[in-house]
Amino acid sequence: MMDILCRNNLNLSKTMSIFKISATARSIKRRLSDLREQYHKEKIYLKTQHNYRRDLSSLRKKVRQGEAINVLFLTNEPQKWSYNSIYKEFEGSPYFNPVIIVVPRYRVHVGTDHTRMSLQEQFDFYKKRKYHVEYGYVDGKYLDLRTFNPDIVFYLQLAEIPGIDDPYIVSKFALTAYCPYSYQFSDYRKHYLDHFHKQLFVNYMEHELTLKRFDSYKKGNSKNCVVTGYPKLDVFFDEPKDDAGKYWREPGKFKIIYAPHHAYEDENTFRWGTFKENYMFILDLARQYSKETTWVFKPHPMLYSKIVRTGFMTEEGVNSYYDEWAKIGTLYDSGDYFDIFRSSDLMITDCGSFLAEYLPTHKPLIRLINKEGIALNELGERFADCFYNSHSNEELEHLFTEIAIRRNDYIQKERSKKVDALIDPTETAAHKILNDLLRRLGVK
Repeated sequence: MMDILCRNNLNLSKTMSIFKISATARSIKRRLSDLREQYHKEKIYLKTQHNYRRDLSSLRKKVRQGEAINVLFLTNEPQKWSYNSIYKEFEGSPYFNPVIIVVPRYRVHVGTDHTRMSLQEQFDFYKKRKYHVEYGYVDGKYLDLRTFNPDIVFYLQLAEIPGIDDPYIVSKFALTAYCPYSYQFSDYRKHYLDHFHKQLFVNYMEHELTLKRFDSYKKGNSKNCVVTGYPKLDVFFDEPKDDAGKYWREPGKFKIIYAPHHAYEDENTFRWGTFKENYMFILDLARQYSKETTWVFKPHPMLYSKIVRTGFMTEEGVNSYYDEWAKIGTLYDSGDYFDIFRSSDLMITDCGSFLAEYLPTHKPLIRLINKEGIALNELGERFADCFYNSHSNEELEHLFTEIAIRRNDYIQKERSKKVDALIDPTETAAHKILNDLLRRLGVK
């Protein structure tokens, strides 16, 4: 009996040793794979830096010869257009020749999301605003950006860029730049670790704390970062337009924006979205108080497809819900939304960037909070008490009644004290970016 037990223990010991060796081998294999990936990324990074030094030298010669620098704005989603003030600065400078290149988002290209703007709609969006715009996607193919003889390429967003437009590829013939299309109030680490940022020639930041976060998550990630402020907020340097009737069905009433985000599922680590919990509740509020209020429904551009893809509603169901908003208010799903913000009286949202973008209006904002959502970062925490925070439909109804019906904006004074910290009142972000590039080109 003892012999049998000894043999069993020996076999068990051997088996456990094999498992340990196997687990160690898998761990080593994963580590080697990670090291190879890091090596590959570092190799690409070094090549882009070499390319940029050569590109910059060529551009300085071009400027000395009196030639204008061609600046391309590569855009695939006008709802997130953030370069209006920068485009205007370049357009008014003798040193730059700006042009917008429209391409589809990659998901549209492969047919998995048909709710986005078509290429023609994108083109018309910019043409209507009197921009110089060209197609970067013709006959089912992405054009090589060299077709447009670019010197600098600004990316609208880092998502779904086709390989032909990757910063590493573009660095072979142009400098690359980026301004975030959303103001970072969330502790979303992936944003700061994405290799896209590191490959850029210059990454323009909205705030000093954003730059510090880039470096805190990975040393060296802030080498190409320059703090200039947030170009979208440059709109607040301009006088507001008196055209509320253009967006609001009944502009004499209390004007409310409902702007739901798409990130409400487990698969999204951001998860600030609350749509599943309150989408009908808010629609019912709009119906119930239709005599006192008028509404703009401004959903995130990804919300429609997210609802259908996750099975929360069918396409018919989403269309029906959107149609209900169109019956009682205005459905607005395009970019260039600051005139709506400035003419409104209240925003209700679970979007992150809108927290910062709406603050300069000095109007109240009800922030819908998902208890499972990612936390605010240090910058977001600085402004957390500027919002009315709602954790439930009961709390939302109380806040809504207090602000929209009783017109009691009881944190207005405290909010106004902090609002101006978002914007440098002496100079626009666009002007800082223009001057930064002129300095690099040897003009200043």
